Amino acid sequence: MQAIIKSIFPPAVDGDLLKLVPLSNGFRMIKGARPLQVGDICKAEARIVSVTNTNEGKVVKVKGHVYREGKAVIEVVSAFLYRGGFVDYYNTFETTEEPDYMVDLSDDAAVGALQSKDWFEWDNEAKPLLASTSLIFRIQWEVSFKDRVSYCDVSVSRDVFVRDQLKRLVKVGLVEFQQDNCKGNLVLTYLQRHGSPQGLPTPLPNDGYTLTTTTVLNAPLTNESYSKISGDFNPVHVNPYFSDCVPLPDTITHGLWSSAATRRYVENLVARGHPDRVLA
Repeated sequence: MQAIIKSIFPPAVDGDLLKLVPLSNGFRMIKGARPLQVGDICKAEARIVSVTNTNEGKVVKVKGHVYREGKAVIEVVSAFLYRGGFVDYYNTFETTEEPDYMVDLSDDAAVGALQSKDWFEWDNEAKPLLASTSLIFRIQWEVSFKDRVSYCDVSVSRDVFVRDQLKRLVKVGLVEFQQDNCKGNLVLTYLQRHGSPQGLPTPLPNDGYTLTTTTVLNAPLTNESYSKISGDFNPVHVNPYFSDCVPLPDTITHGLWSSAATRRYVENLVARGHPDRVLA
């Protein structure tokens, strides 16, 4: 597998790298994708999906995908914190991809209520929107912040689908909404009130099971080898003099190394050596 990594933080993310703290790293396998294998040539792309000011500092969330042969294989979401106090709300925003929402239009009143929304457009020329139709909304919305509780503007977009006889999604409509100086998302409020989210994890009837075990994962004596493989040469991982200025007691092992070591443990203990059974 070959990888090319470069920084994606633009000047708008006004934070001191000496105060950068990783918060979380998560991934999920794209449904139907074959796990990565030795020899695969991959391409990674990422973008900043939110920059928000909190009591603890500025939180930056990044979403990326790993592609093989032009198709997404893995989705990765990482979050970082710049410690300190920030009031530059003109630099803050958040982009959210909602789960699909299914709205059952049970009668003519429900159809009329939806068609009265200026953000909804029915563009299926083959037939009109009728009662007893189930619509699937797939929306993305972005806000820029005026302060911690108010928005400068909200924009919502994306598509509306129905399922055909083969359960395939067929696009039949559009969602386009934008509003300035508001405190909510009218489109999402409608979907939450009249629809139901699709594809969310379903808890097991017995709440799953609890695994109690103890193990020790020894971090490497030096992080240089992992830095060469990952392309992450942040001096906080490899330079003890730099880490002392942060201040930290010593260089810190990459969080992704810890994540990979934990995943390997789960693969061996829970998935019985079958990595394809670990989806996230």
